[in-house]
Amino acid sequence: MKVKKSSLFLFFPAIILIFIASLFFSRHGKNKSATEPPLEINQPNRRNEVVRAIEKTLPSVVNIGTEHVLDSQNILETEDFSILQRMFDKFLRSQKSAASYSLGSGCIIDPSGLIATNAHVVERAAKIMITLNGGRNYEAEMIAGNQLHDIALLKIKNPPPALQAIQCDDSGKLYLGETVIAVGNPFGLDSSITVGALSGTRRRLTNQGHVIFSDILQTDAIVYPGNSGGPLINIEGKMIGMNMSSYENAPGIGFAIPLSRIENVLAKWMLPERFGFCSLGIVPGWEKDELGQRTIIIEDILPGSPAALSGLRKGSRIIRFNGRKINDLLVLSRLLIRLQQGDKVTLNTSDGKFQLTVEPLSQGNPLQTARERLGLNLTEVTPLLAKELGYPVDSGLLIADRLPDTPPEIKRGDLLLRLGSSAIHSPKDLAAKLKTLHYQDTVTAVFLTTVTYQGKNYLARRNVSLTVR
Repeated sequence: MKVKKSSLFLFFPAIILIFIASLFFSRHGKNKSATEPPLEINQPNRRNEVVRAIEKTLPSVVNIGTEHVLDSQNILETEDFSILQRMFDKFLRSQKSAASYSLGSGCIIDPSGLIATNAHVVERAAKIMITLNGGRNYEAEMIAGNQLHDIALLKIKNPPPALQAIQCDDSGKLYLGETVIAVGNPFGLDSSITVGALSGTRRRLTNQGHVIFSDILQTDAIVYPGNSGGPLINIEGKMIGMNMSSYENAPGIGFAIPLSRIENVLAKWMLPERFGFCSLGIVPGWEKDELGQRTIIIEDILPGSPAALSGLRKGSRIIRFNGRKINDLLVLSRLLIRLQQGDKVTLNTSDGKFQLTVEPLSQGNPLQTARERLGLNLTEVTPLLAKELGYPVDSGLLIADRLPDTPPEIKRGDLLLRLGSSAIHSPKDLAAKLKTLHYQDTVTAVFLTTVTYQGKNYLARRNVSLTVR
């Protein structure tokens, strides 16, 4: 019995020591885990190049919506747009119970609130609403649109400060198989992202055997109707195209308008003559040189402008603008729309250095302006002349003679009735209308003309589409 009591006496202190040690090591382990993160073994980096490219782009992507959609028969009359229209109609029908319609996406191309999108996205919008990434809503207006290129330019009314413009890839280089990302904001609440590869760079898009586009980018990044107008970007987060549509019978094949065409179209609209009511007179564009490199050139010179009077020539390569080297057409367009009357411009071109001063936009003689900008050689109608031609008017403007660039449908003696929605009865009416027309705008001219049938003369109306120069 004595031996058993002694063993029991030694056993209890051992248990107490073990308990104290366990408390110590437990507390030490908790402190260590609180201060040191767990060891990561083979943890992949989820913020890869694709994620970073998307994060860089999203602030520049917007949703485009409207509270009312116009009848498609009133707007999309061009047969070439039937493919886009069918897809667009399906997208709208899916929202038929909504109080407002999401039409598609767009991207901010200038911090002043300029947005580029597809023409088919906004053709049917009675009132254009823009939702920025983050949810803020603004009304916008359409500055210009071109169905042939399926590109439109919008401007936010009263835009917020410091909008982030998308970055564009100015290298002109595209690589088959490179990763591309179709970004959109289809409903104004969240983004839509699809990732794929660049499958082709000069695809032909046809409708009933007629070639609509011949330079389309093809990708397997799915382009949903709500993504139309949003940017197609590369792995660097730079825009290389504009999402347009998917192949109707194969949704896994997406199409995008290449950046080169977008920039060329925007360059015809983003001019000081449109935005600053002042004139420099150059219309930039780009072409490939003998080495296949993209170069910025003077594509056109506006008649009577400072550029025309300075001796600048069409086709000259633009090297520097006010000391800044020009490699990006959109960057040059952004500089041009900020010009104001009286600004000095130093233009370095392949023909030399030119000093220009931005002048106020002056219409001058409206009859002369109509010759230069519309190709119409007009003269005032007298009562005697109207009687001789059989026109039931005492005043107005008629074609005195054809010019080399007068549209073939117009003939000598035709009486101009309207330009667009404006009735034209005098040079004053013509001058007022010309102030609203800008370079590359399309306007319908309505003429009264005489036609001969079975030996008798009859009066008839003729509509002629004119492109403003």
